[in-house]
Amino acid sequence: MNALRVRAVLAGVFLVGAASAPLAHHSVGAEFDVNGTVNIEGTVTKVEWFNPHIWIYLSVENPDGSSAEYQCEGSSPNSLRRRGWTRDSLRPGDRVAITGLPARLDPYTCYARAVSLADGTRLFSGSAEELER
Repeated sequence: MNALRVRAVLAGVFLVGAASAPLAHHSVGAEFDVNGTVNIEGTVTKVEWFNPHIWIYLSVENPDGSSAEYQCEGSSPNSLRRRGWTRDSLRPGDRVAITGLPARLDPYTCYARAVSLADGTRLFSGSAEELER
């Protein structure tokens, strides 16, 4: 294959990848019920602080004594930093209460709008418009 053809193929691959990247990101309303509310209390098992959104994982005790694992999506790390969050705001073992939006397809997933810590501190994750609801 000549150099010109290799460049053309690479340019095509780059353009397809660049065009599809914005489609990979989703809106909150696409995956979560913006008219619903879910309240979850549990123990943080893991926090993933990555773009495009953080994820908070919780172990929640059910009324029958069994436990369930939940995952709650938050805003982007940059947005959370502007709201006062740090990587140390939530740690495994912390007891928290999360108010959020239920996922449309998974009963163990939510979009965290606010996280309340055991000491009463509230951390907000959602946009200003969401917090006014």
